[in-house]
Amino acid sequence: MGQTIESFSQDNVCLYASFDGGLAADVCQGDSEPTANESLVRHDPVGGRFGGRLVVDAVDNQWAEDEFLYKALGNFPYTPPGAGSGFDGTISMWLKGDPDADLNDEYPVDPFHISRHAADASFYLDLTKPNDWRYGSPRRLRFGFYGDSPAQNMFEGGWLLVAGELGWDDGTWHQVVATFQNANSGSDDARAALYIDGQLRATMSGYRHTLTWDLESLGIGLGQRYVGSIDELLILDRALSADAVSSLFQADQPAGLLWGSDPN
Repeated sequence: MGQTIESFSQDNVCLYASFDGGLAADVCQGDSEPTANESLVRHDPVGGRFGGRLVVDAVDNQWAEDEFLYKALGNFPYTPPGAGSGFDGTISMWLKGDPDADLNDEYPVDPFHISRHAADASFYLDLTKPNDWRYGSPRRLRFGFYGDSPAQNMFEGGWLLVAGELGWDDGTWHQVVATFQNANSGSDDARAALYIDGQLRATMSGYRHTLTWDLESLGIGLGQRYVGSIDELLILDRALSADAVSSLFQADQPAGLLWGSDPN
């Protein structure tokens, strides 16, 4: 059995996909079967960070955003506004690829995305365009989150955590973890953090994050316009601490073993 990370258990897992035996989620609270564009994604039983992997080649898919989706209902934490309490979560995944060499220069690229629109009730992890007017080059990794914003204007109602100097041209796997707390609490007490390879890279607190979702109409998208490999997708209904994120990275084993369940 693997090591225990705080009180992290299978009860906290909304969705876990090891990509070892296929593309279906190993553990989930909703639908385990994804929708996949077979011309853009495939399963590889070897070559992952641990076991298998999801391989994506969507360099020219532009804004179709149909590469790979799990249904959001049950598979992502959510408490609606006005319910009396907010909700927390953790998004963890391993990525392998060179964002500056492999991706389409004309587009931002989202390894992870759940939203009505990027600038409307969202959580996403994206890689900025090269020569971006705000960040320049090379590409940066962002954890973006927007509240309800009918205007869907990138300059309104959202927040971004940005990490640069990625060094992902080394041909190895890198773990990305994003955590959030107190979404839909109704107060200015929301918090978020972004980690790469177990190290805290950015954090924010003291904002109000309100998301009014119809979960039946939402999907959890992976690999939007991405080129590379994805492994060990883990979505929790709690926000791991910095120590827990470091332990998850240093454990050097599939996440399924950390709550005592062999995903194989």
